Amino acid sequence: MRRKWYQLDNVGKFYSFTNKNLVPAVFRYSVSLRKDIDKEILQQALNESLKLFPNFNCHLKKGLFWYYLESTLNEVEVTEENQKICCKIYRDEEDVLIRVNYYKKRINLEVSHILSDGRGSLSFFKCLIYKYLMLKEKVENIDIESDASIYEKNEDSFDKYYKRQKYRLPKIRKIYQYKGKKKDDITYIEYHLSVKKVLELAHQYHVSLTSLLIAVLVCSYQKQMKETDYNKTIKIDVPVDLRSFFPSPTARNFFGLTSVTYQFESRDYQFRDVVQSVHQQLKRKTTLEELTPRMNQMISFEKNILARFVPIFVKDFVLKIIDLATMAGCTSCVSNIGKITVDERLEKFIDGFSILNTTGQLKLTICSYDDDLSIGISSKYVSNDIIKDFCRFFSKKGINGYININQEEENAQM
Repeated sequence: MRRKWYQLDNVGKFYSFTNKNLVPAVFRYSVSLRKDIDKEILQQALNESLKLFPNFNCHLKKGLFWYYLESTLNEVEVTEENQKICCKIYRDEEDVLIRVNYYKKRINLEVSHILSDGRGSLSFFKCLIYKYLMLKEKVENIDIESDASIYEKNEDSFDKYYKRQKYRLPKIRKIYQYKGKKKDDITYIEYHLSVKKVLELAHQYHVSLTSLLIAVLVCSYQKQMKETDYNKTIKIDVPVDLRSFFPSPTARNFFGLTSVTYQFESRDYQFRDVVQSVHQQLKRKTTLEELTPRMNQMISFEKNILARFVPIFVKDFVLKIIDLATMAGCTSCVSNIGKITVDERLEKFIDGFSILNTTGQLKLTICSYDDDLSIGISSKYVSNDIIKDFCRFFSKKGINGYININQEEENAQM
């Protein structure tokens, strides 16, 4: 049987070149069910899901000028969880770029950012959950939410909506970088709060939930700043799903990147000022007019005729430098995947969702299900002071949550 091959989208190309980094970009999606996982049924569900999302069942291959994806004829095997969270998926050209494992009542999907972004991977994950629960619980006549064709799900929407235009990155004062000592491994924490209570707090400030969380993170960094850091700007990168602005059903990467900034003058500040500034920036910057030029600027590099024919080893080197510069150009990152919903007939089988993401610094990855707000915190730092300050803000407001540090430990009350 002849294998299919796929060109990488713009973001996938970038991550393919940085895949050999010590911290390759990997998402982890988890769902907690109310019964122990049946491995054989999960394997069957995965096999059926990959038929609907064949571009998730691929190897990364190295060409002369670009990397590309090639379909595999091998079965992706479900395993009981026995590795570190978000450990490297791709080591050689025979590895697929996803991993599915389970632990007790929890199913985990780990996906390389080469394949897809947060929203695209969530579509595949929900398909897997639907298939599993339909088989396990004998639930019939439930439509998989994504009714797009295989061709549409594999669409390169960056290429489809690209327009040539000039774009200049805004000038920002020196970016604040937390100087805490880093470690080899990443600390992964799930912080769970009540959606209702956090929304009520956000509404007290007349801002969105995302604005509130970003502002709390900004202030948590401020508590670590030295006097000599007050001439620097805290910059939080915020990925934005472009499917909200373009009619795209793609399950591949299709997101834009914006950022919010804040500069403290001293240790004395009003939280209301910070959260209002963050909220106004997000309102202004998460519009089609603001996001499109940045998107086109991202794509312009690969469209450049000279860049197309530069050998792959040169691109490897250049894009690794760009990756380091990108990390140095921001303080942290907050990604909100949003509210996760499922068919109401499946709700009684599901306790909750969570999402984690690799990072070279500190990152928040947020989702919600029912009244559970899951904040996935990833940190390369030895010290957890920033995380403690972030969580302490909510407990001082009377919003008590709980944390999961790993799957072997029991929940720790905040």
